[in-house]
Amino acid sequence: MGLMDKLRNPSNLFAQRSWLNKYSLAVVAFVVWLAFFDKYNVFTQIKLSQSLNELAEKKSFYEMELEKAIKERDIINSDIEKYAREKYLMHKDNEQVIIIE
Repeated sequence: MGLMDKLRNPSNLFAQRSWLNKYSLAVVAFVVWLAFFDKYNVFTQIKLSQSLNELAEKKSFYEMELEKAIKERDIINSDIEKYAREKYLMHKDNEQVIIIE
C-alpha cells in the first residue's frame, strides 16, 4: 500500500491510527485553544506570574522602608531639637557647629 493509495482513501488513513479519532482531535483542539487563544492563555499567565513576583519584591522593600521611617519618626518625636542639630546641622544664632567624625 503506497502513499498514493493512502491519499486516495482518507478513511483508510484514520482507520490505521486508532488514537487519531474525533475525541483525541477534540482534546487537541481544546488544549490548543486554551494555550494560545483563550483569555487566560499561557503567555498571559507567564506575564502575570512575573509581575506578581515583582510586586512581592516591591512589597517587601516598602515594608522595610516603612519600618525605617517608623523608627526615625520615634527618634524625632523623642527629641526633635537633637535630631535637627545632628541631621540637618541646625544651630541657634549665637552657636557654632563643629562636626567631629
